[in-house]
This record gives sequence, C-alpha cells and structure tokens, in this order.
Amino acid sequence: MVTSDAEERRPVGPALVVENTDVSAAEPATARLDPPAVEPAATPLRASTLAAATARLHASAKRLGRLHARRTTGEWVADSVQVGIALLLWWFLGFVTVDAYPAVPDWFWPVDRTLGLLACLALWWARFRPVTVAFVVLLPAASAMSAGFAALAAVYRLGSHARPRVAIGMTALYLAVGMPYHAVLPVPGTTWAWYALMLVLMHLVALCFGLLARSRRLALDRLRSDAARERQLFEARIVGARRDERERVAREMHDVLAHRVSLVSVHAGALEYRLDNPAAPAHRPAPPSTTEIREAVAVIRQNAHLAVEELRHVLAVLRTDEAGDDAIGQDHPQPRLTDIDRLVDEARGAGQHVTAHMDVVSSDLPGTLQRTAFRVVQEGLTNARKHAPRAHVRVEVVADDGGVRLTVTNPLPVGVGPGEIPGARAGLTGLDERVRLDGGTFDHGVHDGEFRLTARLGVRR
Repeated sequence: MVTSDAEERRPVGPALVVENTDVSAAEPATARLDPPAVEPAATPLRASTLAAATARLHASAKRLGRLHARRTTGEWVADSVQVGIALLLWWFLGFVTVDAYPAVPDWFWPVDRTLGLLACLALWWARFRPVTVAFVVLLPAASAMSAGFAALAAVYRLGSHARPRVAIGMTALYLAVGMPYHAVLPVPGTTWAWYALMLVLMHLVALCFGLLARSRRLALDRLRSDAARERQLFEARIVGARRDERERVAREMHDVLAHRVSLVSVHAGALEYRLDNPAAPAHRPAPPSTTEIREAVAVIRQNAHLAVEELRHVLAVLRTDEAGDDAIGQDHPQPRLTDIDRLVDEARGAGQHVTAHMDVVSSDLPGTLQRTAFRVVQEGLTNARKHAPRAHVRVEVVADDGGVRLTVTNPLPVGVGPGEIPGARAGLTGLDERVRLDGGTFDHGVHDGEFRLTARLGVRR
C-alpha cells in the first residue's frame, strides 16, 4: 500500500516541474527545487522598512541630543534636582501614604503610580517643551495623587519658559481639571472649599514664581545683549581709530616724501639725459661739466637727506600723545606759510617755472591751518612737476574772509584731455580729507585748458 502510494506520487513532481519549467524529466529532482520567486522581492522591502525605522530612531535620538546639549551646567543641576524631588514625592505619596487616603480604591493605586511616574519623568523636557509637557502632565494632574508636585512643577515651567498668555491659560485649565478630584476621591479631613482654595493658591504661587524667573532671565539676556552690542561698538570704534590713524600716516608720508622724491627724480632724470650720449648731437644739450654733475648730485643728496628728516619729524608728530602746535617740541618745527617761499625756490631750483603771489599775514592763522596751506601748495607743485614738468605753474596765496585761499594752476600737458589727467590722485584725496578736517573746502579739476587746484581755509570762530 505504501509502495503504491509512493509510486503514484513519484511522477507528480517531475510532471509539475516539466509543465512549469520545460525541463526534461531525465534531470534530477534536486536541481529543480529553486527558492520561491517572491523571496528576492520581499527581502529588499524588509530592508527598506528597517532602514526607514532606523533613520527615524536616529532623528529622534538627534533631537533628544540637541535638547541635552542645549543645557548649561546650572540647568543640568536644576533639572536633575527638580526631577529628583518629583520622584521622591511620587514615591512618598504613591507608596508611603497609601493608608491615609481610604477613598482611593486599591485597584486604582497602580494607575495612580503609573501616571505619576510618567508626569515626573516628563519634567526633564519641560525647560525646552513647556507646553507639550504641560499637556502630557494634564491627565496625571487631574487623576493621580502622586503627580501633585509634577503638576506644580509643570505650571512653574510654563510661567518661566512659555508666553505669559499661554501660561495663564494652561494654569486655568489645570485648575479646571483638578477641581473635580476631591468630589470623586475626597481627601480625608479637608472640605471641598478648603481643597479648592489650596489648589488655587499652590498653582498661582507656582505660576508667579515662574513668571518672576522668566522676567529675570529676560533681563539678564537683555543685559548680555547690550554688553555684547557695546563691545562690538567699542571694537568698531577701535578699528575706525586705527584706520583713521593709518590714513593720517599715509597722508603725512605722501605729502612729505612725494615732494622730495619728485625733486630727486627731476635732477636724476636730467643728469641721466645729458650723460646718455657724450657725443651730443646738435639737437641735444652738451654733456654736463664736472661742476654741474657735482651740483646735481649735491641737490639729490640734500633732498634725500631732507626727505628722511621730514619723515622722522612726521613720525615724531604722529607718536606724540600731547595736543597743540607745540607738542612736538622745538627740534621738530612744522611748516608754516612763510615756508612757501622756500618751497617755491626749491621748485625753481629743480627747473620748474613757478610764479608765486603771496598776500596774507601768517600770524593771523593757527598753526594747523598754516601747515595745511603749506601741504596744499606742496602737493600742487609736486603734481605739476610729475604730470606737466615743463609747464608754467602759478601759485597764489591770498587772504579770504578771515582765512586764506590757495590756488595752484598749470596748463595741461600736451596730449592729455580734460578727463585724462594721469596719476592715481591718492595725494589729492588725502589733501581733500585734510582740508575738510580743518573746516575748509577743496576743489580740483580742469578749467579752460588748465589744471586748477583750489583750497579755502577759514578760521573757526
């Protein structure tokens, strides 16, 4: 009987395999026992589901980590103490004083303890999620005796970390859901009126302490932000003072060195030009004599020496801590209006054609204005020497409404249009700032084929 059944069943497998896979019946049966076709599709599905669940767990852990990382050391201590006190009172009310509340049935105490423990643990996140934690603690506060301290702590956190309107509304909701507790599970030795009064007072005290803590924290944050703002303003003033000092140093160095270096450059260029071809053609000047070479070298040496001396004087002025015209002492006299004649003579000695007209009394002007007037004329002569070396320069210094008006004019060099004056104009920019700091006006530009530099300096009254 068994043999016949086996014989009847033996052809079933091969027949099905041949019908489904078109494989010859002569092949072994073990070669045709392949896994189900659905397995490869089911495995990626389970893997993707597991990966999504893992990603959600990682995201939740990261959010919890951010909540932990945002706490300071003081906040860690305060929150730990709060949760520790809540757990201690939960254990006292839920286990030690059980016999003091006969109205609470025995079957309800496990529920009371579970809700109270949930409320106590939820307090750990009350600092960052006060409203969410308040809603979590709402049910334990309404029905669990062991959650009494946790409910008051949640109200305190509402006052200290939530908006006042939200905190007041949630406190009213806590009072509304807590009032019926005494009617359902009466507290021994307490009337309903006394219970309601104590409930309201405890919640209001917790709310007021929370609001006070919030006000104090906001005041401290405001003080910190004001201090940070003042520190930023102070640092900005320091940076501005350093920038102004650097600009002042740059202006002084430019005014001092540009004039002397331009004189050196003119003499050296003339000397190089005449020495370039000893056998001078008819259209070129004769080579310089020994006396001329000696005089040119002496002028170059003198101007280099004066450039170093004036630079040293400038640095001495910038380093002094005193104020006034006499701060630098008698060893470092500053240029005055009377020195403009010397400036013009030096320009003429360098080969410039300069005409000067002076009609002002220097004693009527403060020393700072006289120094600025000297720098204006010096910059005008330097620019003319650099950009129009063979042009005729006119210098005019005249009294003007209690002050002085200075004008330096020279024709435009050949091939240069009104908008093509060469140079970076760094000296003119610094001179403009210097004149404006002294309360004057400064203007420069092309007028009727001439480059004109004009400055007006007035005595402040």
